[in-house]
Amino acid sequence: MKSFYEKSREDSKALEVSRNGRHIFPSHFHRNLEIFIMRRGAYDISLGEERFSLTDGTVAVIDSYEIHGYDAQKEGEVDDCVLVIPYEYLTGFTARRRRMAIDQPVIRDEALCDALLKVVDEYLLGQTSEEIRKSAVDLLLSILSQRIVWKEGKSREEGALVREILAFIQENYTGDASRGAIARALGYTEAHISRVFHRYLQKGISQYVNELRLAHIERNLARGDRRTVIELIYEAGFKSQQTYYRVKARR
Repeated sequence: MKSFYEKSREDSKALEVSRNGRHIFPSHFHRNLEIFIMRRGAYDISLGEERFSLTDGTVAVIDSYEIHGYDAQKEGEVDDCVLVIPYEYLTGFTARRRRMAIDQPVIRDEALCDALLKVVDEYLLGQTSEEIRKSAVDLLLSILSQRIVWKEGKSREEGALVREILAFIQENYTGDASRGAIARALGYTEAHISRVFHRYLQKGISQYVNELRLAHIERNLARGDRRTVIELIYEAGFKSQQTYYRVKARR
């Protein structure tokens, strides 16, 4: 199954906590940090090109824009939690890691599971203030950081390049998010940018950018925006009404 960029997670600044749920989800990726705490039970998950079996007492740390999916829940008793932590919550974690990359995303440690779930159950479930939730997330990430094995980041490897491209597009899709603009910003040729992007997302940059622009218009209309469609077309970054209708028809 093709991976997809989960843009709705980019728009949401809410912390997501799924306790003992059914976490079946196709391969996807997003900017937020995701943590799967498996105190009891079993799941098969994919991280990048690798597959892992999460069993009793394991934690999976899924970094920003890491392709991942959950596709095989095993039978039996379950005690688990999936946390999707928005980028705005990660200031302390980012400072602690500096520019290091996660070397081993799956950690097998029952005591670590217990410590993390204690923070979740006491401070992240129920009606708590935003200040308490952010402090609790920082505590949870501080505990987790002590067990993560780090390695020197490789900012120019292809996976990281895709993340840089996605970040640039996310910030610029209503303006100039062309291959040329991306290539100039990141210091690569247009051909290399296009080739790597297509290999990861199975679509071209222009198609991806236009999909974001369509979603921008649809989201504003769904929210009851009182502006005309024509106004939204140009705000979203389309150069003409004809381009918008042509792209919409091809969807």
